[in-house]
Amino acid sequence: MSDKYTHPDRSVPPVVRPFGHLALPPMERIKLDNGLALNVYDHSHQDVSELIFLAPGGVAEAMGSPVASMLVPVMLDGSMNYPDGKLADIFEYNGAKTIPSVSDHYTGSALRMLNSHWSHLLPVYADMIFSPQFSNQAVDTCKLRMAQNAAIAMQRVEYKAQAKLKELAYGVEHPKAVMEIPESIEAVSRQDFIDWHRHLINDGLAGTELFLSGRVSPAMVEEVNRVFGSIRIDHSLSCSPNIVPFTPEAPAECFVKSPGALQSAIRLAIPSIPRTHPDYILLRCAVVALGGYFGSRLMANIREDKGYTYGIQAGLLGSPEGTIMLVQTSADNAYVDGVLRETRHEIERLYSGDFDAGEMERLRQYLMSSLAQNLDTAFSITSYHITERVSFTGPDYFSRQFDVISSMTPEALGEVARRHLPLDKAIVVVAGDMPSVQS
Repeated sequence: MSDKYTHPDRSVPPVVRPFGHLALPPMERIKLDNGLALNVYDHSHQDVSELIFLAPGGVAEAMGSPVASMLVPVMLDGSMNYPDGKLADIFEYNGAKTIPSVSDHYTGSALRMLNSHWSHLLPVYADMIFSPQFSNQAVDTCKLRMAQNAAIAMQRVEYKAQAKLKELAYGVEHPKAVMEIPESIEAVSRQDFIDWHRHLINDGLAGTELFLSGRVSPAMVEEVNRVFGSIRIDHSLSCSPNIVPFTPEAPAECFVKSPGALQSAIRLAIPSIPRTHPDYILLRCAVVALGGYFGSRLMANIREDKGYTYGIQAGLLGSPEGTIMLVQTSADNAYVDGVLRETRHEIERLYSGDFDAGEMERLRQYLMSSLAQNLDTAFSITSYHITERVSFTGPDYFSRQFDVISSMTPEALGEVARRHLPLDKAIVVVAGDMPSVQS
């Protein structure tokens, strides 16, 4: 070994440098011949690309029906020109990857592929979207798989706690409160798939957008226009989202009995401000400090100091319908009271704004790093643009996050927590094998 080689001194931590200005690159917006919107981001060192079809209509518009999450996987099984599993074989043979997605108000399908296969796969992908086969075998197979998964999930205390929490936080009749159960899955018919597809593709096509990213050439844009821009669209049809405001039952405490469970699932939720509120981003930063990363206050206290649980998380779940701040964990039955007591204590301590310089620096670095990760690749940049659509945050959400993270202070974090995380509105749900929930 050469004498010139020197081992790094691992007792000296690496230099941490602050982030410079972060900005989300825009996408070029192109109107296809039929008025369909194509959003393009051309930036990649590799000959790969991704095309995403995003249609308005999701779980809320399906009123919680399982067909919303089952549709795209069943579409992949076969289409008019490529029936009986040929679609999946073609995509797999050509090294392409299909990625289904469904959110509260949108349904999506992504195709990621090598550019060398672009011309061959694009019409296959379009046939899958516009002319699915919906064979009885594909429908029955999907239903069987999902029903079995739901039956297993329903035995878990985490499922039971989440189901009850949704009822209390959203309202019993709210579409977002519906949990998939074997009976509802098995009740979905082939005709339900046909009707839901017609609603999304025919009725909702006027609001559909395409996203093309990677190494994009003019020829690829022309090919998208040739294939997708020739589809007839009825622009008079409405595709407005089904926004039903939450009707939380707060405060509330509920215990869900699960005999024989060795652990309890613990949920604490607080209804809070809508995502459009000017304080929302700063409140999200405060919730991250509470329990949004490994160095958070809940992790330091409840995991590391008390040893009550292996992990505990807090998040701000915002939507057009409303927002809840959710703390969730699982712990030994004997530690439930301790977890709830210390969780309340940490929320109250958040009110004080007692952040020292070290915690503020860690929090700021974590938030900036998470924001910067969205800029890693052409695909991640496009994904963030799509997130802005499906979460209704608006096109300036990235820049507003950067500004808030850069300027947040301990006093501001404490103030926003005091105003928008009222413990007297807390909803507590515990599922496990213990007699009661105690404050």
